[in-house]
Amino acid sequence: MTLILTFTSIALIVGVLAFGIAMNGRILASVIVTILGLVWLVLHLRGINRFSRFMFAIFVLISLICVWVEIPPSFALAGITLSLTAWDLSTFGQRLAMTDSPSDARQSENAHLLRLFLVLGLGVSGYIAATLFEVNLTFGAAALLALLGIWGISSLVYRLRSCE
Repeated sequence: MTLILTFTSIALIVGVLAFGIAMNGRILASVIVTILGLVWLVLHLRGINRFSRFMFAIFVLISLICVWVEIPPSFALAGITLSLTAWDLSTFGQRLAMTDSPSDARQSENAHLLRLFLVLGLGVSGYIAATLFEVNLTFGAAALLALLGIWGISSLVYRLRSCE
């Protein structure tokens, strides 16, 4: 399951970012993104996962550049979210391969996927809420709210980890 989700994530990153960039009229950049995605897929197929961090950083950078050149932010959000998913599943797949017991591996995989999708869902929900609602806050209130959010998500992840 992890392998399929990793490949799907990488393919979706390439599709979303290449489409968004091509829609903006930058065909050469779209081709470059496609080639980088294919390189990541080939490296992952060959089991060379040490480049996952590097490819994650490249695709996050590409997503940020998309915002800078005025491609709709939803493409950048999808690119960053899918990049994070692909990187996380790639590194988790390495650790999962070292597990001796198939039942332990399946249980660990289910728990990890639950945590991952919960964190991604909260992040995307936060982005959607931030774009829908306009609230004027002072810097202190915004910092306090950010710290409260970080504490809440980290305690949620800690509780989910302790349930494993």
